[in-house]
Amino acid sequence: MAKALKAKGFMRGGFNKVTKEVCLSYAKGNVTFKDASYLLDIRLSDEFANNAKNAKRREACQLVLSNFKDFIQEEGLQCLKNFSIIKIDMGNNDSIGGQSCAIFQNKEGQYCGVILTEQEYNFAITLRIPVEQYWIAKFMKLNDSSMVKIYVYNTAEHSYQWIQYPGDRIAIAFKQSKVVIEQVDIEFKKIA
Repeated sequence: MAKALKAKGFMRGGFNKVTKEVCLSYAKGNVTFKDASYLLDIRLSDEFANNAKNAKRREACQLVLSNFKDFIQEEGLQCLKNFSIIKIDMGNNDSIGGQSCAIFQNKEGQYCGVILTEQEYNFAITLRIPVEQYWIAKFMKLNDSSMVKIYVYNTAEHSYQWIQYPGDRIAIAFKQSKVVIEQVDIEFKKIA
């Protein structure tokens, strides 16, 4: 199994990155929980030295996976789309783009996204939330982006919360993003 996974070009990274990848594979329905646990063990054993310190880290990663499974089950999340490609036109040939988070539907039937982090809120996550919320609404052809929830799951704390910005807050985030993009353009032209 490990050889097959390596052949498919899985991304490499630290314990947290590998754990996030496996958690999301489970959440997306690509593997069962039992297979996800086995996959996590193989990947961590394959990629990191077998010593006492790393054995404790592998146990902690298994706990993250187990707690994440509980979160997925508690919220009744069903994956609808593994990801999509974000392309939001900001005007003046500028855009926000990249790969979206997976799109889920929760037990209430509401569309949502899930962002995993191992830390408290930071600027990147705070900016990502309204972008993901807007994009999921657009991708799922909803009339109102405030109909989408974004779950932020903290792997270090084993806690989560959902965020649902009203449309006017999302508009403000995009206006602020446009200012940042314009400033980056100005600075880039100075060094180019």
